[in-house]
Amino acid sequence: MLNAIRTASSKWLGRLVLTVIMGVLIVSFAIWGIGDIFRGGVNRTVASVGSEKISADDFRNAFNLELRRLQQRARRPVTTEQARAFGLDKNLLNQMIDESALRQKAESLGLAVDQATVLKSITEAAEFKTGGLFDRNKLGDYLQQAGLSEQGFIKKQGELLLRIQLYQGLAGGMAGSTALGQAIHQYRDEERNVDVVVIPSDKVAAPTAPDEAALKAFYADRKAQFRTVETRKVTMIRLSPEDFAKDLAITDADLMAYYEKQIAAGRFGSPEKRQAQRVLFDNEAEAKAAAEKLAGGMTFEALLAEKKLAEKDVDLGLKSAAEIADPAVRAAVFATEEGKISAPVKDPFGYVLLRVSKIEKAVRTPFDSIRAQVETETRADKLQHDPTISKKMADAFRAVEDQRIAGKSLAEAAKAGNIPVISIPELDRQGQDGNGKKVDVPGGTDAVNSIFASDIGLDNEPLQQKDGGYVWFEVNGVDPARDKTFEEVQAEVKDRYLADQKDKALAEFATGLVKKIEGGTPLVLVASELGLPVQRIAGVKRASRDTTLGATGVERAFAGPVGKPVSAAGADGSTRLLIVPVETSLLPYDPAADEKSGLLKQIAANMSEDVLMQYTAAIRKELGVSINQAVLNQALGQTN
Repeated sequence: MLNAIRTASSKWLGRLVLTVIMGVLIVSFAIWGIGDIFRGGVNRTVASVGSEKISADDFRNAFNLELRRLQQRARRPVTTEQARAFGLDKNLLNQMIDESALRQKAESLGLAVDQATVLKSITEAAEFKTGGLFDRNKLGDYLQQAGLSEQGFIKKQGELLLRIQLYQGLAGGMAGSTALGQAIHQYRDEERNVDVVVIPSDKVAAPTAPDEAALKAFYADRKAQFRTVETRKVTMIRLSPEDFAKDLAITDADLMAYYEKQIAAGRFGSPEKRQAQRVLFDNEAEAKAAAEKLAGGMTFEALLAEKKLAEKDVDLGLKSAAEIADPAVRAAVFATEEGKISAPVKDPFGYVLLRVSKIEKAVRTPFDSIRAQVETETRADKLQHDPTISKKMADAFRAVEDQRIAGKSLAEAAKAGNIPVISIPELDRQGQDGNGKKVDVPGGTDAVNSIFASDIGLDNEPLQQKDGGYVWFEVNGVDPARDKTFEEVQAEVKDRYLADQKDKALAEFATGLVKKIEGGTPLVLVASELGLPVQRIAGVKRASRDTTLGATGVERAFAGPVGKPVSAAGADGSTRLLIVPVETSLLPYDPAADEKSGLLKQIAANMSEDVLMQYTAAIRKELGVSINQAVLNQALGQTN
């Protein structure tokens, strides 16, 4: 067809006909709205904030970046559906809306940040420095991971500084409230001594047996308590380096190599560290000339004075070899004696002279004292890095994935990789079988969460494990949660009914005793009439975890003033407590202690955050915010 068009267009009549046809098509497209493609008529706005719009592309790029970060933290694949189940999309969109609102407010107030300040904030950021100096390579790595251009990052950094400027003006100088600190001290540090009587359930008569009507009424009122949980039938397989460990050999040389590697990393003691000073020159000739002056008797301090440098300007800090990024600088620092100066060395910024001002010797935990630990760790390390095992792992992984790509079930794919199949007939969200019994799930909680974020028939990504292995899963069936019928749980309903009646009777009995004590009868006399002892529990605080009082008893012990009797459910769930606070004490409030502990700073930070949240909410309301859920779903490839 294209050849025919080219042939026709070579003659004047053909060109005329084609011109007419293309003209008709263009007019038709314009009439039927195809021009919207070029005019941008399709709505691609996820949210509007005042006069600004957040586009679907910007949101999707930000979402993908956060998703990658989440996957790096989790060390396993996380699907878009799973991320949305965690609320990532809503949190991110709200963050982008807040940033837009604050930026517009800052601009309306006339706030601005000049380019020099923005660039300075970048070059002075610790995460972009090597050896105390700005490292463009680190910035480049960050930009690549974040998917940002240099100009895009500078723009975002400027917006961040603008928001910080607004924040500092609004709440930056807020101090911790001493009054609030004192209230927290009162709540946290008040101590009470309490007298307690534990009333067993046999102090009240057993309830009469209920008829079926009473049981059905009890069941109807508490139907949710007799509800099953959703369970899933799952097929799983696990591929682990341990599967190929049968012939793994660990030699003494392997142990020593691992031990030395850990020493260098700061484990099993600490590696040798050196503090060096670094003077930079524009070229090799200048560095050699300076070295000759030093060899001729010039002091290092005089060289610094000549270069108009202070010692703090040239100090690289106390570092191990692993902490010095540049190989040439590292080699020179660790080859130079203490107090001596190196020959000129080329580093990424020019030529340098290095003086070693301090050497801190390595400290080692004796190998023999930790040999067993080293053997365990060396074996685990070698399992992940042994080339033979890595190849077997890769072959098995590829065999499974090839079968899955071909549309085979997980059980069929497992045969290709010679991996045993694990069948789990019932699994609930707590990793149990639906009846409270723990299920051994390969991959643990992460796998359980992924299983319940999936569904029947979905193709799930393998979950990478900490040991370098993989877990695959396949949801074969879903048994949704449901209300059990009365007939299924009649015996359980009866037991709960009788326990409930007994508990109510015991609570009423205890309430009567509380009234008796309030009427003037001492607790010790009430206890004596019951044939029960009075226990004195001293030093009870609101955060106490006492085995007799339990959480409810501690809370009730502070429910009223000293001397006021109260009742509470016993810690074991079957007894009742009579509690009388008899003494209270509180040390004087010391603001200096709270200042030292950081409590007042934390209070100030929380107050500042609350103010900023309220301020941002007010700006959002003032500007007006609208969210297009349909476009949001489309941006994430979702249909609902």
